Amino acid sequence: MYRIFGTIFIVIINLIMQSTLAHYMAIGGITMNIIIIMVVSFAMLRGKIEGAIIGFSIGILMDIFFGDVIGYFALLYMYIGFFCGYIDKNLYKDNIMIPIMVITAADLVLNLSIYMFSYMLKGKTGFFEYFLTISLPETVYTCFGAVFLYKLYQLVNSVIEDLDRNREEKA
Repeated sequence: MYRIFGTIFIVIINLIMQSTLAHYMAIGGITMNIIIIMVVSFAMLRGKIEGAIIGFSIGILMDIFFGDVIGYFALLYMYIGFFCGYIDKNLYKDNIMIPIMVITAADLVLNLSIYMFSYMLKGKTGFFEYFLTISLPETVYTCFGAVFLYKLYQLVNSVIEDLDRNREEKA
């Protein structure tokens, strides 16, 4: 029960942070992608099914509030959450480098997908300009932010799981 409500709360807080606070932390007009850090972190901590559900949930909310088409971000984030959830929990318990590398790769995949579907379909073909001025700086910024946020999400996830475990023991 705590797991569901805690996750819903985290998704809403991250959506608000991405749409408001992230712009205040922008460096040269480039913002950190807090959403991708959250989706990948929880996918790696909870597995592929919950990663896909969290990715779809945050994606559909982004589509509703900020998108032109319903389902675009939902599909992207759902796939990212699903595939990042394949990482075995035992593989990275003590090593933060693996989640950081997975978050970085997921952000690159997301940016390239956005370029392919948003820019190329509108006739914009300046891939290298997009990659060097938008995608690569955002990925680097997200990578640095992931070092801190991943640990925070790991702590929040363990607290939620402890609360759920204690609730089940009492029942």
